[in-house]
Amino acid sequence: MLDVKNLSLKKQKEILRDLNLSIPPHRATLLLGKSGSGKTTLLRCIAQLETHYLGSVIYQEKSLNKLPPKQRCQIVGFISQSFSLFPHMNVLDNCASAFRVLFGAKKNSAYARVEEVLCLLDMEKLALSFPHHLSGGQQQRVAIARALVLDPAFLLFDEPTSALDPENRELFIQVVRNLLKSGTGVVIASQDMHLAAKLLDLAYFLEGGSFIESYNVQDGQPLCKEGRIFQFLESFDFY
Repeated sequence: MLDVKNLSLKKQKEILRDLNLSIPPHRATLLLGKSGSGKTTLLRCIAQLETHYLGSVIYQEKSLNKLPPKQRCQIVGFISQSFSLFPHMNVLDNCASAFRVLFGAKKNSAYARVEEVLCLLDMEKLALSFPHHLSGGQQQRVAIARALVLDPAFLLFDEPTSALDPENRELFIQVVRNLLKSGTGVVIASQDMHLAAKLLDLAYFLEGGSFIESYNVQDGQPLCKEGRIFQFLESFDFY
């Protein structure tokens, strides 16, 4: 379990307000809400890309902000909305770079690990391609592969379908389902009602930096029709 406890963040204004969240493995945790609600900032705090927060992010009784990068990257991997691939590196080197730097892996063993992960994502034939030769969906799978090479317990996705066409959105949903089957916990910040409806499991609705509603499908209770999560999904004709 990855636990967020009493997490707050204030810059010019308060962005996150005393958030508490338990993120289990094997399940999809959705962070829903309008733009500016705090979803991306919360993901960045969990990933330790934003460090000036109050509160704690804890995994197996250890605070992530006290761990060295090598250990943190095996707990959380972060896939940004822009994918953040190195334009001057091919797929193989993009995926191998962090593994080589953090773990001191030699080139051959790093490439072998990358090729193994690329096969899982049906990307092995594009190993020598550069990012500008790839579609948005392919670039996303490279970013996922780069994170998976480090074998994290949880993957965090920021608006993963914002630049994808319908076909690649469905491919992404299948990738997430495969990740969940393999035991990886997944956290997704999204405004995409289609994605949320297809992956609804654990959901939290943010507004003004606070959780105003949550839902757990395993509780067996229907969504509250007056609630924000239902209203969000209703536009997709969820029912």
